[in-house]
Amino acid sequence: MGELRKLSFAYGGLLTLLGLTVGSSFLDLGGFNSAINLAIAAAKTAVIALLFMHLTSKGLPRLVVAAVGLWLVILFGLTLVGQ
Repeated sequence: MGELRKLSFAYGGLLTLLGLTVGSSFLDLGGFNSAINLAIAAAKTAVIALLFMHLTSKGLPRLVVAAVGLWLVILFGLTLVGQ
């Protein structure tokens, strides 16, 4: 029963975030549209990572995600320095 509740929460959360994404496409906020859509995408990623990738457990998944996050920061930093 707990697994069904978790999946229902994920389904409802992702549908809500999808609705926010579609709703933001109808708003003309200039440059803030990209920022809002990136924030919504980050929220979707967090829901998927926490519920489906089991990142709430301790151990190797957290280490892997931390290493990937650090690598992405390095790559984005090098991209911004190169411009």
